[in-house]
Amino acid sequence: LSTGLVCFQCPLCRDRDLFVPEMLLMGIRIPTRLPTWESAQAYTELLERHRHCDAGVCLCPGGREQVEREGPWRLLRCSSCSAEGTHRGCSNLDNSTTLWECDGCAGLGIGKRQSTGGCPWARSQVLAVG
Repeated sequence: LSTGLVCFQCPLCRDRDLFVPEMLLMGIRIPTRLPTWESAQAYTELLERHRHCDAGVCLCPGGREQVEREGPWRLLRCSSCSAEGTHRGCSNLDNSTTLWECDGCAGLGIGKRQSTGGCPWARSQVLAVG
């Protein structure tokens, strides 16, 4: 209901061409309108920068929110996603370090996303059509 017809698609493979007509045929009502998140303030959070240390143990005397321009308490944001940050001192980084990657982007966390071999819904539709 919140996406509307404009953005309605298969949640797994993002197919619209086969998915929308099939959902309409099944009787699923899709509102003909813009998505509900399309408003003036919908994307303001995207303009905000990450502003705290996400290290497991923050060693900064001023806490996770303290940020300095230089030195051990300079906050480095992940150079790949910018969604996580760390103080240089909390991650044992040298004062000359300017780039850092979080565990997720460096491949140390849960790992890279792996392909599931395609959407099961789309695969069944291809078999049914063919």
